[in-house]
Amino acid sequence: MNREIENFLSSFPYSVSTKESYRRVLELLIIVPDLSQLDAAGLIEFLDMPGWGNSQQSVALHCARKFLRWRYGEDHAALAAAIPRIKPVPRRVLNSDIALQVLASFNSLSAGGARDLAIVAFGLDTGFRRGELCSMQLGDVDFYANTAKALCKGSQWGYGAFSPETAAILRDWLRYRKPADGVGSLFVSLKTGRTLTGNGMECIFKRLSKTVGFRISPHDLRSSYATLSAIFGASSRAGQIGGRWKTQEEYEHYTATLQLDIIRPYLPVKNLLKPGTHKA
Repeated sequence: MNREIENFLSSFPYSVSTKESYRRVLELLIIVPDLSQLDAAGLIEFLDMPGWGNSQQSVALHCARKFLRWRYGEDHAALAAAIPRIKPVPRRVLNSDIALQVLASFNSLSAGGARDLAIVAFGLDTGFRRGELCSMQLGDVDFYANTAKALCKGSQWGYGAFSPETAAILRDWLRYRKPADGVGSLFVSLKTGRTLTGNGMECIFKRLSKTVGFRISPHDLRSSYATLSAIFGASSRAGQIGGRWKTQEEYEHYTATLQLDIIRPYLPVKNLLKPGTHKA
Protein backbone atom coordinates (compact mmCIF):
# COMPACT_ATOMS: atom_id res chain seq x y z
CA MET A 1 0.00 0.00 0.00
CA ASN A 2 1.50 3.33 -1.07
CA ARG A 3 1.39 5.89 1.74
CA GLU A 4 1.22 8.88 -0.59
CA ILE A 5 -1.78 7.45 -2.46
CA GLU A 6 -3.57 6.71 0.81
CA ASN A 7 -2.86 10.23 2.11
CA PHE A 8 -4.31 11.67 -1.09
CA LEU A 9 -7.44 9.50 -0.93
CA SER A 10 -7.88 10.40 2.73
CA SER A 11 -7.78 14.11 1.89
CA PHE A 12 -11.13 14.00 0.08
CA PRO A 13 -14.57 12.62 1.04
CA TYR A 14 -14.56 9.90 -1.61
CA SER A 15 -16.84 6.88 -1.36
CA VAL A 16 -15.33 3.43 -0.92
CA SER A 17 -15.96 2.51 -4.56
CA THR A 18 -14.41 5.78 -5.79
CA LYS A 19 -11.33 5.16 -3.64
CA GLU A 20 -10.99 1.67 -5.11
CA SER A 21 -11.24 3.03 -8.66
CA TYR A 22 -8.78 5.89 -8.04
CA ARG A 23 -6.34 3.64 -6.21
CA ARG A 24 -6.02 1.38 -9.27
CA VAL A 25 -5.29 4.41 -11.47
CA LEU A 26 -2.79 5.97 -9.10
CA GLU A 27 -0.86 2.74 -8.58
CA LEU A 28 -0.10 2.90 -12.32
CA LEU A 29 0.47 6.67 -12.39
CA ILE A 30 3.07 6.88 -9.63
CA ILE A 31 5.45 4.54 -11.48
CA VAL A 32 5.60 6.90 -14.48
CA PRO A 33 9.20 8.20 -14.68
CA ASP A 34 9.76 11.85 -13.73
CA LEU A 35 6.14 12.35 -12.72
CA SER A 36 6.85 15.90 -11.57
CA GLN A 37 7.91 16.76 -15.14
CA LEU A 38 5.03 15.00 -16.90
CA ASP A 39 3.37 17.22 -19.50
CA ALA A 40 -0.11 17.13 -21.01
CA ALA A 41 0.95 14.94 -23.94
CA GLY A 42 2.60 12.50 -21.53
CA LEU A 43 -0.56 12.23 -19.46
CA ILE A 44 -2.62 11.53 -22.59
CA GLU A 45 -0.14 8.76 -23.49
CA PHE A 46 -0.57 7.34 -19.98
CA LEU A 47 -4.32 7.07 -20.56
CA ASP A 48 -3.77 4.82 -23.58
CA MET A 49 -3.95 1.69 -21.45
CA PRO A 50 -5.09 -1.67 -22.88
CA GLY A 51 -8.76 -2.19 -22.10
CA TRP A 52 -9.44 1.42 -21.11
CA GLY A 53 -12.37 2.85 -23.03
CA ASN A 54 -13.39 6.48 -23.10
CA SER A 55 -15.31 6.25 -19.84
CA GLN A 56 -12.39 4.73 -17.90
CA GLN A 57 -9.97 7.20 -19.51
CA SER A 58 -12.16 10.09 -18.40
CA VAL A 59 -12.21 8.78 -14.83
CA ALA A 60 -8.45 8.22 -14.90
CA LEU A 61 -7.79 11.70 -16.28
CA HIS A 62 -9.91 13.33 -13.59
CA CYS A 63 -8.17 11.26 -10.92
CA ALA A 64 -4.67 11.96 -12.28
CA ARG A 65 -5.22 15.71 -12.53
CA LYS A 66 -6.63 15.80 -9.02
CA PHE A 67 -3.62 13.89 -7.67
CA LEU A 68 -1.04 15.96 -9.58
CA ARG A 69 -2.63 19.20 -8.39
CA TRP A 70 -2.62 17.90 -4.80
CA ARG A 71 0.99 16.68 -5.06
CA TYR A 72 2.66 19.40 -7.16
CA GLY A 73 0.33 22.40 -7.18
CA GLU A 74 -1.61 24.35 -9.78
CA ASP A 75 1.33 24.88 -12.13
CA HIS A 76 1.93 21.25 -13.07
CA ALA A 77 2.07 21.02 -16.88
CA ALA A 78 -0.06 17.86 -17.13
CA LEU A 79 -3.10 19.65 -15.70
CA ALA A 80 -3.75 21.02 -19.19
CA ALA A 81 -4.47 17.54 -20.55
CA ALA A 82 -7.96 17.03 -21.96
CA ILE A 83 -9.78 14.35 -23.94
CA PRO A 84 -13.19 14.38 -25.62
CA ARG A 85 -15.95 12.76 -23.59
CA ILE A 86 -18.00 10.35 -25.68
CA LYS A 87 -21.56 9.93 -24.48
CA PRO A 88 -21.90 6.30 -23.36
CA VAL A 89 -24.27 3.94 -25.12
CA PRO A 90 -27.58 3.17 -23.34
CA ARG A 91 -27.28 0.66 -20.54
CA ARG A 92 -28.34 -2.94 -20.93
CA VAL A 93 -31.77 -3.52 -19.39
CA LEU A 94 -33.96 -6.45 -18.44
CA ASN A 95 -37.44 -6.39 -19.95
CA SER A 96 -40.34 -7.66 -17.86
CA ASP A 97 -40.19 -11.23 -19.18
CA ILE A 98 -36.45 -11.53 -18.62
CA ALA A 99 -36.67 -9.91 -15.18
CA LEU A 100 -39.29 -12.49 -14.18
CA GLN A 101 -37.06 -15.25 -15.52
CA VAL A 102 -34.18 -13.99 -13.40
CA LEU A 103 -36.33 -13.75 -10.25
CA ALA A 104 -37.61 -17.28 -10.82
CA SER A 105 -34.12 -18.73 -11.26
CA PHE A 106 -33.20 -18.80 -7.56
CA ASN A 107 -33.70 -21.59 -5.06
CA SER A 108 -35.01 -19.48 -2.20
CA LEU A 109 -35.00 -22.52 0.12
CA SER A 110 -31.19 -22.30 0.32
CA ALA A 111 -29.15 -19.59 2.02
CA GLY A 112 -27.38 -18.64 -1.20
CA GLY A 113 -30.56 -18.56 -3.24
CA ALA A 114 -32.40 -16.51 -0.62
CA ARG A 115 -29.57 -13.97 -0.43
CA ASP A 116 -29.08 -13.65 -4.18
CA LEU A 117 -32.82 -13.32 -4.82
CA ALA A 118 -32.92 -10.59 -2.17
CA ILE A 119 -30.06 -8.73 -3.87
CA VAL A 120 -31.80 -8.80 -7.26
CA ALA A 121 -35.26 -7.88 -5.96
CA PHE A 122 -33.89 -5.11 -3.74
CA GLY A 123 -31.71 -3.77 -6.58
CA LEU A 124 -34.58 -3.80 -9.08
CA ASP A 125 -36.89 -1.93 -6.71
CA THR A 126 -34.41 0.66 -5.42
CA GLY A 127 -31.94 1.08 -8.26
CA PHE A 128 -29.02 1.16 -5.84
CA ARG A 129 -25.57 0.68 -7.39
CA ARG A 130 -23.30 -2.30 -6.73
CA GLY A 131 -21.23 -0.49 -4.10
CA GLU A 132 -24.36 0.81 -2.40
CA LEU A 133 -25.86 -2.67 -2.24
CA CYS A 134 -22.63 -4.03 -0.76
CA SER A 135 -22.36 -1.32 1.89
CA MET A 136 -26.08 -1.28 2.74
CA GLN A 137 -26.56 -1.62 6.49
CA LEU A 138 -29.44 -3.62 7.93
CA GLY A 139 -30.05 -0.75 10.34
CA ASP A 140 -30.64 1.57 7.38
CA VAL A 141 -33.50 -0.57 6.05
CA ASP A 142 -36.92 0.50 7.36
CA PHE A 143 -39.35 -2.40 7.13
CA TYR A 144 -42.23 -0.26 8.38
CA ALA A 145 -41.98 2.34 5.63
CA ASN A 146 -40.29 -0.03 3.13
CA THR A 147 -37.48 2.42 2.50
CA ALA A 148 -33.70 2.25 2.69
CA LYS A 149 -30.83 4.71 2.70
CA ALA A 150 -27.25 4.37 1.55
CA LEU A 151 -24.17 6.51 1.09
CA CYS A 152 -24.20 7.22 -2.64
CA LYS A 153 -21.92 9.04 -5.06
CA GLY A 154 -20.37 12.12 -3.54
CA SER A 155 -20.74 10.61 -0.05
CA GLN A 156 -24.33 11.86 0.15
CA TRP A 157 -27.21 9.90 1.62
CA GLY A 158 -29.63 8.59 -0.96
CA TYR A 159 -33.03 7.03 -0.30
CA GLY A 160 -34.88 4.27 -2.11
CA ALA A 161 -38.27 2.59 -1.77
CA PHE A 162 -39.10 -1.08 -2.11
CA SER A 163 -42.32 -3.04 -2.43
CA PRO A 164 -44.00 -5.26 0.17
CA GLU A 165 -43.07 -8.21 -2.05
CA THR A 166 -39.40 -7.30 -1.86
CA ALA A 167 -39.74 -6.76 1.90
CA ALA A 168 -40.96 -10.36 2.22
CA ILE A 169 -38.00 -11.57 0.13
CA LEU A 170 -35.58 -9.61 2.34
CA ARG A 171 -37.11 -11.04 5.51
CA ASP A 172 -36.71 -14.52 4.09
CA TRP A 173 -32.99 -13.84 3.54
CA LEU A 174 -32.65 -12.57 7.12
CA ARG A 175 -33.59 -16.06 8.38
CA TYR A 176 -30.34 -17.32 6.82
CA ARG A 177 -28.13 -14.27 7.39
CA LYS A 178 -25.28 -15.00 9.83
CA PRO A 179 -23.03 -11.93 10.09
CA ALA A 180 -19.62 -12.00 11.71
CA ASP A 181 -19.18 -10.11 14.97
CA GLY A 182 -19.59 -6.39 14.48
CA VAL A 183 -20.87 -6.67 10.89
CA GLY A 184 -24.13 -4.82 10.26
CA SER A 185 -24.30 -5.18 6.48
CA LEU A 186 -27.56 -6.35 4.94
CA PHE A 187 -25.77 -8.68 2.51
CA VAL A 188 -22.92 -10.79 3.87
CA SER A 189 -20.68 -13.61 2.72
CA LEU A 190 -22.12 -17.04 3.42
CA LYS A 191 -18.65 -18.35 4.32
CA THR A 192 -17.23 -15.59 6.49
CA GLY A 193 -20.23 -13.49 7.51
CA ARG A 194 -18.33 -10.39 6.45
CA THR A 195 -19.64 -7.58 4.31
CA LEU A 196 -20.17 -8.66 0.72
CA THR A 197 -17.43 -7.08 -1.43
CA GLY A 198 -17.66 -5.77 -4.97
CA ASN A 199 -15.72 -8.80 -6.20
CA GLY A 200 -18.05 -11.07 -4.28
CA MET A 201 -21.05 -9.40 -5.89
CA GLU A 202 -19.50 -9.87 -9.33
CA CYS A 203 -19.02 -13.59 -8.63
CA ILE A 204 -22.70 -13.89 -7.72
CA PHE A 205 -23.72 -12.33 -11.02
CA LYS A 206 -21.31 -14.48 -13.01
CA ARG A 207 -22.99 -17.57 -11.55
CA LEU A 208 -26.40 -16.05 -12.22
CA SER A 209 -25.44 -15.36 -15.85
CA LYS A 210 -24.55 -19.03 -16.33
CA THR A 211 -27.82 -20.11 -14.75
CA VAL A 212 -30.10 -17.95 -16.89
CA GLY A 213 -28.04 -18.24 -20.07
CA PHE A 214 -27.32 -14.57 -20.70
CA ARG A 215 -25.08 -11.91 -19.22
CA ILE A 216 -26.37 -9.89 -16.30
CA SER A 217 -24.43 -7.51 -14.06
CA PRO A 218 -25.24 -5.66 -10.82
CA HIS A 219 -25.60 -2.39 -12.69
CA ASP A 220 -28.25 -3.91 -14.94
CA LEU A 221 -30.52 -3.75 -11.91
CA ARG A 222 -30.23 0.03 -11.80
CA SER A 223 -30.90 0.51 -15.51
CA SER A 224 -33.75 -2.00 -15.35
CA TYR A 225 -35.27 -0.13 -12.39
CA ALA A 226 -35.47 2.97 -14.59
CA THR A 227 -36.96 1.17 -17.59
CA LEU A 228 -39.37 -1.17 -15.81
CA SER A 229 -40.76 1.52 -13.50
CA ALA A 230 -41.44 3.66 -16.60
CA ILE A 231 -43.14 0.73 -18.36
CA PHE A 232 -45.36 0.23 -15.32
CA GLY A 233 -46.46 3.86 -15.38
CA ALA A 234 -44.00 5.92 -13.34
CA SER A 235 -43.61 9.50 -14.51
CA SER A 236 -40.15 10.71 -15.49
CA ARG A 237 -40.03 12.82 -12.34
CA ALA A 238 -41.00 9.88 -10.12
CA GLY A 239 -38.41 7.64 -11.79
CA GLN A 240 -35.73 10.29 -11.40
CA ILE A 241 -36.46 10.79 -7.69
CA GLY A 242 -36.71 7.07 -6.97
CA GLY A 243 -33.36 6.40 -8.65
CA ARG A 244 -31.69 9.47 -7.14
CA TRP A 245 -30.62 10.99 -10.46
CA LYS A 246 -29.76 14.66 -10.09
CA THR A 247 -31.00 15.70 -13.52
CA GLN A 248 -33.68 14.61 -15.95
CA GLU A 249 -30.97 14.16 -18.60
CA GLU A 250 -29.19 11.55 -16.47
CA TYR A 251 -32.43 9.64 -15.96
CA GLU A 252 -33.34 9.77 -19.65
CA HIS A 253 -29.97 8.25 -20.55
CA TYR A 254 -31.03 5.15 -18.64
CA THR A 255 -34.39 5.00 -20.42
CA ALA A 256 -33.06 5.75 -23.91
CA THR A 257 -33.92 2.32 -25.33
CA LEU A 258 -37.43 2.58 -23.90
CA GLN A 259 -37.95 5.91 -25.64
CA LEU A 260 -37.36 4.20 -28.99
CA ASP A 261 -40.47 2.10 -28.38
CA ILE A 262 -42.55 5.24 -28.90
CA ILE A 263 -41.86 5.13 -32.63
CA ARG A 264 -42.34 1.37 -33.15
CA PRO A 265 -46.04 1.49 -34.15
CA TYR A 266 -45.17 4.01 -36.87
CA LEU A 267 -42.08 2.40 -38.45
CA PRO A 268 -42.34 2.64 -42.26
CA VAL A 269 -41.66 -0.96 -43.32
CA LYS A 270 -44.12 -2.41 -40.82
CA ASN A 271 -46.85 -0.12 -42.08
CA LEU A 272 -45.93 -0.49 -45.73
CA LEU A 273 -46.27 -4.27 -45.52
CA LYS A 274 -49.43 -4.21 -43.44
CA PRO A 275 -52.38 -5.83 -45.32
CA GLY A 276 -54.78 -3.26 -46.65
CA THR A 277 -52.35 -0.39 -46.42
CA HIS A 278 -52.54 0.24 -50.16
CA LYS A 279 -55.68 0.26 -52.22
CA ALA A 280 -55.73 -1.25 -55.71
